[in-house]
Amino acid sequence: MMPLFEHDDPKEGRLTQTMVETLAEMERQRVSLMENLARLAERQKALQREMRAIEKRHRVIAKDLEEYTVPEDRELTHEDVNLWCRSAFYGMAHTMVGNPHCYFARKKVRRPAMYERVVRFIIDNGYTQRYGNSDYTVLDIEMNGTQWFCWPMTTNPVESQVLNLKPVTLKPGSRPWTESPKGSDVMVGGAGPRTAHAGEGG
Repeated sequence: MMPLFEHDDPKEGRLTQTMVETLAEMERQRVSLMENLARLAERQKALQREMRAIEKRHRVIAKDLEEYTVPEDRELTHEDVNLWCRSAFYGMAHTMVGNPHCYFARKKVRRPAMYERVVRFIIDNGYTQRYGNSDYTVLDIEMNGTQWFCWPMTTNPVESQVLNLKPVTLKPGSRPWTESPKGSDVMVGGAGPRTAHAGEGG
């Protein structure tokens, strides 16, 4: 094979051609992945619209629901925490689609003092759950027949501004959707408890 130019090396030419073919294959893969991500983004938007519709209905019901409270002279029990969680409004963290979770906000509950007592009970009676490089104190709760777990981002109830909430199927290491051919038709697992909201770091 004669080189195109006197200084061309056939070996270098073959190497260049291989690199060009490799880059072309990489670009095809990149485009395919971007198209898949775009489809996933559309699916996420649709799921969020469904979630917002449920939140709207929840807000209407919660508006007329008396928020559970316990007299200051009585200690809280685990069942008290369950009852409070069922009665207090909680929202979805829509900006964190990669880590789906809900949260109670101190500024939105009707009885901030009760919120603080609930956080204190979780810190005092929960168990440690590892996520990433951090440990969190979580407590399993039951709300209207569904099992959840919740955790504050701080160990000081006075500082707590949000109380995070997830279904137990979303505990770290749990991935039940990989076992179901229906995917989103089942409750899914995924990322652990680490989240951050305004007023709290983590």
